[in-house]
Amino acid sequence: MTPFIVICASIGYAVESIFGFGGSVVTYLLLIQMLSAKEAVVLLPVFALAGSLFILLSDWAAVKWVVIRKVSLLAIPGLAAGALLMEHLGEAYLAAGVLLIILIYGISLIAGKNPVVPKIIKNPLYLFSGFIMGATSLGVLFVPVVGSELGDGDRRSFRASLALLWFLTALVRVLLYIATGVLTPRSLLDGVWSYPFLLLAIYIGFAIHKKIPEASYKRYVGFAIAGISMINFVLMFINSF
Repeated sequence: MTPFIVICASIGYAVESIFGFGGSVVTYLLLIQMLSAKEAVVLLPVFALAGSLFILLSDWAAVKWVVIRKVSLLAIPGLAAGALLMEHLGEAYLAAGVLLIILIYGISLIAGKNPVVPKIIKNPLYLFSGFIMGATSLGVLFVPVVGSELGDGDRRSFRASLALLWFLTALVRVLLYIATGVLTPRSLLDGVWSYPFLLLAIYIGFAIHKKIPEASYKRYVGFAIAGISMINFVLMFINSF
């Protein structure tokens, strides 16, 4: 099982290195071909802890520290509440909820632009996004809201700043999942085995990142994620009979 987990994480974080986001989504969609939803979810922050740190170190100077510090402080209370809820979620509810979030996320990426988020609701959205991340281990709801603050003009800043956010939230999630017992020592070890391969995947991804067109790089991954999510929903429906 460990080679399968390593391959899934490596593909996911090659995508993360290219686009600045999507690593956990792609990794999850690959992992659930052989793991349960909860087994896959608790592995994601283990990968993100190392994968996001590698990405962050590759472009440290581009981080917008003020933005990410504010977002992290607002998100962590919600993240803690979500992590406590995840321990009690049934497998079917968790699987359906995660795939629905991924599908919505993929469709929003196809639109190609970050929405305009009114200032008055940004702070509640960060809290809610943290809650969803704690419960599902996916930070996709952060992308459009944080993107509205980072702007679309500098993808280096977008990529590096999100890497810092993913690293900080992954650290909190790993600690919370260990404390609640959903992340076992065996799962933690399975995730750690992938670290050398994540580094190689991120290096390759960054080389690709520098070559792709600025205007359409988010839209490409959106089409892929939405399509894979639809396939997984169909398979889940068929398997329910």
